[in-house]
Amino acid sequence: MLPNGMRALYQLGLGDALDAVSSPLSGIECIDHQGKPVSDLQWFFHLKEKFGAFPRVLSRHDLTRVLYEGIPTHARSHIYTNKKVSNITVEEDRTIVSCADGTSYSGSIVIGADGAHSSVRQQMRILGLNAGSPEINEEQPFLTTYRCLWLRIPTSLCQDLKPGATVETHGPGAATQFFVGEETAVIGLYETLDAPTRGLDLKKAHEGRVQSGLVSLEEGVVEHWSWGGRIVLVGDAAHKFTPSTGAGCNNGILDIVSLANEIHKAVESAGGAEPSKALLDSAFKAYQDSRYATVTAGCGRSGQATAMATWQTRTLAFVDRHVLSVHALQKFLASRGSPETANMQVFDYINAEERMIGKVPWVNPMPAVAKV
Repeated sequence: MLPNGMRALYQLGLGDALDAVSSPLSGIECIDHQGKPVSDLQWFFHLKEKFGAFPRVLSRHDLTRVLYEGIPTHARSHIYTNKKVSNITVEEDRTIVSCADGTSYSGSIVIGADGAHSSVRQQMRILGLNAGSPEINEEQPFLTTYRCLWLRIPTSLCQDLKPGATVETHGPGAATQFFVGEETAVIGLYETLDAPTRGLDLKKAHEGRVQSGLVSLEEGVVEHWSWGGRIVLVGDAAHKFTPSTGAGCNNGILDIVSLANEIHKAVESAGGAEPSKALLDSAFKAYQDSRYATVTAGCGRSGQATAMATWQTRTLAFVDRHVLSVHALQKFLASRGSPETANMQVFDYINAEERMIGKVPWVNPMPAVAKV
C-alpha cells in the first residue's frame, strides 16, 4: 500500500486496523541474477519524508478482512458471495443483474470492480453493440507482455531478513520482488513472454509456500468506463498495471474516492429524488475525466519499471545498473513525482483528521472534524 491509497483508507477510519496487520517498507536492495549488487533504492524513504508515511506490505487476505470488518453489521447482509454475473439489463429507472445460479438483483447502478477479466465490462460491451453505440471497448483491451509466479511463505523461512525488508533481483528476461511482513513474506517472479499476447532461493521458497499462483500481467487502460448512466468500471476492470510499482491497487482505491464524490454530488443535485440516468451519466464521465490521465501515466510507469527490471534492452539495463543507482537522481525523480501524489482526491463528504503529514502538503485537505 502506497501513501495515497493508505490515506484514503485512513479517512474511512481503517488506519489502526491496517497498521496492525501491515509492516512499513523502507529501503530496496537490488541484486542481479548472480547475486551482485545493482542498486540501493531510496524511493520509500523519500515517500516517508515528503508525505509522512512509508509504504506498507500486507496480504490481500488481511486487507479484505479489514475492509469487511469496517462495514457496518447491518450492511453485511447485502453481501452475496459465490455469484457469477451472466447478464445485465439496463432500464430507465433501474439496472438488473442476473446471475448464473438463477438469482437476480436490481438497483440504481452497477459498479464493476471485478478485475481484469471483468464480466461487467463484457456486459457493457454487449449492451453497446446491441444499441449500435460508437463507444465500444475492445473485447480484449489489455496486452500481456509478462507473467508472474507469486509465492507467500512464512517469514521463518527468511530469518536473516527483518519485517519491512524489500529485495529485488534484476536481469535479462526475469526479475523478482520480495517483501517481508511480520508473519509472511511475498515473492513475485516476473518473466517476459516470448511474444506479447492479448520463485533465500526460489526452490526453498516454493517448497515452503503457504499460497502460490501463476498469473498473466495484463497492461492497459480501457477507453470507455461507463454505459448509459447505469454501469461504471473501477480498478482493474478499467485499467491494469504490472505490479512493479505497487500502483494498481492504490489507483483502484483512488478510483472509488473520485467516483463516490461524483455520485455524492449527483445525489445532492437531485434534491432528495433519485438521480436520473442523465445526471449519473454526467457523474460517471466526470469521474473518468478526473482519473484517465493519471492512470494512463501510472500504467506506463509500471510497465517501464518492469521492462527495466527485466533488462528488455541494453539501454534499459544500463539505466537500471548505472543511472538509477545514483541517490541524487532518485531524490530528484521523487521530488518531480510529488505533485501528482500530493494532488490525490479525498472523500469530499467524510470528516477526518489528517494522519499523514510530511514536507509536501496535500492539495486536498481532509474535511475538518468539528471541534467540541
